[in-house]
Amino acid sequence: MKRTFMIVVMFTTLFAIEVRADQPPLPKLEDITKKLDEVYRATGTTHAKLTMTIVNKRGTRALQMESWSKGADTSLILIRKPAREAGTATLMTPDGLWNYAPRADRLIRIPKGLLGDSWMGSDFTNDDLVQNTKYAKDFTSKLSWVQENGKRALKIVFIPNKNVPVVYSRLEYLMEPKTWIPIRAEFFDKKKKTRTMLFSDIRKVGEKHVPFKLVLQPGDGKSSTTIQYEIFEADVKLDDAMFTKRGLRRIAKKR
Repeated sequence: MKRTFMIVVMFTTLFAIEVRADQPPLPKLEDITKKLDEVYRATGTTHAKLTMTIVNKRGTRALQMESWSKGADTSLILIRKPAREAGTATLMTPDGLWNYAPRADRLIRIPKGLLGDSWMGSDFTNDDLVQNTKYAKDFTSKLSWVQENGKRALKIVFIPNKNVPVVYSRLEYLMEPKTWIPIRAEFFDKKKKTRTMLFSDIRKVGEKHVPFKLVLQPGDGKSSTTIQYEIFEADVKLDDAMFTKRGLRRIAKKR
């Protein structure tokens, strides 16, 4: 009986070794978090043209926009179409976040208490725009291999560190195993899933791959917001003056 037990243990151990050997070694965790931090953020400059489509109980609404950014904390987003909203803009600088209303020619600073509000009527919030946390330093993370629809994928689970200003308690990313490009991100408040972000239409921009399509779906399934990039350029020449209140007005009035 003892001999039989030992044979079973040996067989099980060998089988487990074979299964583990079939899996490639996991990438370095710090490399993965750095990759995620840099998917849309840039140490230099970016320029993009995109369409944001909002679907909810009121119907479908599409906004054609143009954006510029410098580093991780300076950006300008301008609505080009439809005509009734053209010139509406959002300016983000290290000093804060502002919305510009062209009809009233008013620049309104967004207070911290309103950062959780919807941005332009979409499922994105003002806080999504100014989020300056970094996966590499603000979260505890765990990396593993998983199977998704019969294919191997990387899964990384992020738990925010204490006092990190986020509204979720856990974030799970599913990533392509070779390029480390995100496929899906799921946000949780304890056990409840609050949002899902889907990434697709992967294109090469310079030396990195960027998802040109993002779909954000709230947990209740009652709405969705899709962002489709038509143009996404990195390391472009930009005038620093455009990221000022005067520069915002000048660009907004060009239409």
